[in-house]
Amino acid sequence: MTTILEVHILLGIIAHQIISEIVGRYCSLFIENLLDEGTKSPRTMRLSALHLTGLWLRHPRTLKYYIKELKLLSLYGSVAFDEDFEAELSENHEAKIEFSLLAQSPDPELTEVFINTETYARVSVAVLFNKLSHFINGGGKVEKEDSAAALHCGKIFLLELLDSVVNDSDLSKELYKKFSGVHRRKVRAWQMICILSQFVEEDIVGKVTSNLHICLYRNNLPVVRQYLETFAIQIYLKFPILADEQLVPIFYDHKMRPQALSSYVFIAANVILHSGELPVQMKHLDNLLPPVIPFLTSHHHSLRCFTQLLVYHVLCKLWPAFRACKSGVKPLEERCFEDLKLYLAGNVDCMRLRASMEGFLENFDPVASATPAGVFNFRNEGSEFECVAVSLMDLVMAFLNDVRDELRYSFAADERTITNESLTANGTSDGIFSLNEASLKQTVDDPNLDFQKKITLYGHEKQAAYDDRHFLASSSMSTILSELEMEDQLLSSAIQARKEVMEKVRERQQQIIIVASLLDRIPNLAGLARTCEVFRAACLAVADTSIMQDKQFQLISVTAEKWIPIIEVPVCSIKVFLEKKRREGFSILGLEQTANSTALDQFAFPNKTVLVLGREKEGIPVDIIHVLDACVEIPQLGIIRSLNVHVSGAIALWEYTRQQRSRQQ
Repeated sequence: MTTILEVHILLGIIAHQIISEIVGRYCSLFIENLLDEGTKSPRTMRLSALHLTGLWLRHPRTLKYYIKELKLLSLYGSVAFDEDFEAELSENHEAKIEFSLLAQSPDPELTEVFINTETYARVSVAVLFNKLSHFINGGGKVEKEDSAAALHCGKIFLLELLDSVVNDSDLSKELYKKFSGVHRRKVRAWQMICILSQFVEEDIVGKVTSNLHICLYRNNLPVVRQYLETFAIQIYLKFPILADEQLVPIFYDHKMRPQALSSYVFIAANVILHSGELPVQMKHLDNLLPPVIPFLTSHHHSLRCFTQLLVYHVLCKLWPAFRACKSGVKPLEERCFEDLKLYLAGNVDCMRLRASMEGFLENFDPVASATPAGVFNFRNEGSEFECVAVSLMDLVMAFLNDVRDELRYSFAADERTITNESLTANGTSDGIFSLNEASLKQTVDDPNLDFQKKITLYGHEKQAAYDDRHFLASSSMSTILSELEMEDQLLSSAIQARKEVMEKVRERQQQIIIVASLLDRIPNLAGLARTCEVFRAACLAVADTSIMQDKQFQLISVTAEKWIPIIEVPVCSIKVFLEKKRREGFSILGLEQTANSTALDQFAFPNKTVLVLGREKEGIPVDIIHVLDACVEIPQLGIIRSLNVHVSGAIALWEYTRQQRSRQQ
């Protein structure tokens, strides 16, 4: 493979430069087709990545013709292990040869970790550009030409990826599901952008920072945002004058999103801490710290805690040096900062926050974080998703959630204590109840004396009360307990009414099940849930029921998920589910245009129907079509001849409902 690829690559560069563009395009097309085959076979992609990156490292002048292929390799794959590959190593000669070839990567340590994963392709490209960045300052004439070519290609590739994360319909999304395909591609793109930070020079830094600020302002999950922050720190450490020019106005922009401000505070703190020379650090401290201080009072909890953490870290590291530069009487601002440092150092909650970070800031190295070893985080735990480390914002949010849980528990405990004390006080206020100290302690502290036990005690005292009508009339305890009994009856009535409503809803449900497991866009799934509720479908099947917790889903579904059964049927289990429903007497239909599909208005729906919806754009896979009893299609008269899958499902569900209503009349 190496020989074939080298011939095509060298022929490609000669053709582009000397022979003709046609031959050059042929060579590029060969590489493109090879990688297209690799998308169907992880092994082909791994071997292609190994050979191509090795040849590109030897011939950097060819790189500029393969930016598209570099981008494909950078965004390819997941962290899934090839278990078959591991099993075959012991008994398959070809697998052993493949393993020995893959082990020839320029970075043996990374190779050992990722050799049998789909991540290998991305790691190969990352190692390639990391090696090229060290190759830029060559000595001889040939080396200088290759160095210039490598630098030029690095810039082109960086700008191409930055343009994609700003303008691409997927990579620029602000609303996306955690661990989704969009989430993975965003992480992969920014991992490679961090590697390419070493290629930023003065001629492109303006365009680079412009795109960077667009992305920092947008909403992104912390896992993605940490790579934006690492890239920004790299840029501002390389161009320190830009840090003060660009970051200070942002801190004074009072309309800036809190999420973006948290990132900028992290960037500013690390620029101050890692600038190297003390005079540069002092200059950054003087310019960047004052506008950050107001965020210590932010009403946004995560921003406030984030700033407290970082400001304390900066003051601990640089305050002694700052004090050494001053003499005489301490000015007001210096005394304020000293008191602030003392507060952050001694406050119990601030100490707990720092302890929960487990030395994150002390161990953070922005330079190492932009290398392949740092980007792919293979030495640390917590990197199951795309080899991503746990971000500082994730740690802060986890701490805040724990604190909120503690507060809720504390409030609930205080409320129970106040209620018990109130009941005790009302029972003894007029001197008629005579409770000694031991019995009072038992009533308040014994966890077995719950609400029902109190009702039992009231019944016991009630027997004595019949002999003294004045006692019953004057006791406020009896009034309280009567009200509690009434509230209990009202609650029971409400629960019973809810059960009756749900029973009526189930009785009116139609015998149609919508299978939407092939869909992954949340708006479509939420719209289908709403449609299924309106037409009383028996249930809606989705690939992952956790989408019901998504804010976007809840906004569109308007509580439909509370009234319609939504079950989880993963894509890999669709066939099993359909066979099970067939045994239960359901007809299995698909909404798809096929050679033998029937027009929707000419199809008679069986009473018990399972309707399978296809993927957006691709439709229903062939292997599932073979399981179906029939396919129905919606007659279309327009030019585009394509309906949104949610709209198609709604039309089909209405036609089923119309036919059922006609039969009942």
